[in-house]
Formats: sequence, C-alpha cells, structure tokens
Amino acid sequence: MSVKPFVLIVEDHPLYKQALESLMKLSFPDALVAAGGSAEEAFAFIGAQPPESLPVSVLLLDLTLPDLSGLELIDQIHNRHPNLQIVVISGSDDPLRVGVCLGAGAKAFVSKSTPPDRIVELIGRALRQGLTTAVWLTTDGPRNLDGLQRVHLTSRQVQVLGLICQGYTNKQIADTLQIIEATAKAHVSAIFKELGVVSRTQALLAAQRLGFKEKQS
Repeated sequence: MSVKPFVLIVEDHPLYKQALESLMKLSFPDALVAAGGSAEEAFAFIGAQPPESLPVSVLLLDLTLPDLSGLELIDQIHNRHPNLQIVVISGSDDPLRVGVCLGAGAKAFVSKSTPPDRIVELIGRALRQGLTTAVWLTTDGPRNLDGLQRVHLTSRQVQVLGLICQGYTNKQIADTLQIIEATAKAHVSAIFKELGVVSRTQALLAAQRLGFKEKQS
C-alpha cells in the first residue's frame, strides 16, 4: 500500500490560507491537503499522520502565528519530526529571515509574491522526490544561496530569544529555564553573535522580523 503524502498549510491570515489550500488541492489531488492557523493545530495534525508519510510530505508555514513564532515552530517540528519537509512562505524576502529559517531546518523559503505556478512546481518536487538542497524562491525565481549567511540557533537559544522578547533579564531567563545566570548570559551573548547584533533592543527587533511578538504593556 502506497503512502499518501500530505501538504499542511499553517497560516493565520484567513484569505491567504484559503487561497493556498485551494491551490494545493487543485494542484495535488492525490495528496491530503489540510490547513490550520496555529502551531497547536500543526502539532495535532502532524501527530495524527503515519510516520512513513512525513519524508514525502510538506509543512507550508507562515512565520507569524498567534501562539508560537514561526521560528519556534520550525525548531520544535524539526526536532520532533526531522524527516518532514518544512517550506516557509513569507511576505518578506529579508535575508535574516531566510538565513535563520534555513539554519533551523527549513528546506525552502518562498516569497508570497512568487507566482503560483512556481510555488506549485516547488511543492510538487518536494512531494515527488524530496528537496535535497535548500531553495530560496522569489518573484524572480530561485536566488543563489552562496552569499547567504545561515544563522544557527540551538533550541535553547530559540527559547532564550523568546524570553528576551518578553523583556526578561538574564536572571529571569535563568530562573524560568532553571539554569544558572552565567549560562543564561552565555546564551544571550551567543544569540547576539549569531544575529549580528550588540544589544537587547537590536535582538528584539531582529526577533520581531522572525515572527516573535514583543511583550504587551
């Protein structure tokens, strides 16, 4: 019995989510196409699928979600299900976004302004034969990745970056994660280095570009 691949769309904008879902269903009638608007829905759907379907399936993910940032979801999904192909679809071609997402385990980064036929071609290739090399797809077609800086944040550093966005001090980060303050400080320094920033304010601005939400006052 052949494995049925799936395309899971996780997008919090109702109109764009519906458009993507319709495009995927029309283009891939033999695949299971589903759509959700949150990380919670993504975890529930993926957890219900047979493990053998994951390597031939695609998570099509927007970075701005209500419950987790897209980067947090990429990190958690990649750790739990490393064989699932993650394709980020974004309204911005920000090289920082691209570098961080690919560094976190995404197979491809696609601009929302990319013509639909090119998106379909990319997803079709992922479903048929898998994406063996990283892809950055824009309005003008694939971009050369040779000059792109890949940003590699560990799972712990992704957690710490989220806490920085909540305004946590090093001591508060240490207390929350049950680590010593020196370790928290080391994580913050490593994050600054990877993101190419020198202050918490700059780190916060970079994190917002990655889908993290600032603490509401």
